[in-house]
Amino acid sequence: MGGSQLKQCGIMVAVVCITAIILSLIWRVPYLYTAMGFAVWAFAGHLITLDDDFPGGWSNPDGDVPFPWAELAIEAAVLLALLWLAFLAPALSRLGT
Repeated sequence: MGGSQLKQCGIMVAVVCITAIILSLIWRVPYLYTAMGFAVWAFAGHLITLDDDFPGGWSNPDGDVPFPWAELAIEAAVLLALLWLAFLAPALSRLGT
């Protein structure tokens, strides 16, 4: 992962954390639910625009960029880990309320 990608990842984590704190303070939404919402948003958005990443698609018209299997796998793993935490550790689902 390059320096700019690492910086972008850090910014996204900060946005999720700040959003989780704000939603918790205003509407008492648990932190885990906010994180799960962002994870679903990222994974579903990737699935919806999946055809754009294939060669000849909108994001890859020349077919020069390899398909981002790793990104999709990471998004799925994060989503599954958060769902696993929500079901196996229900006390975490109450943090932030």
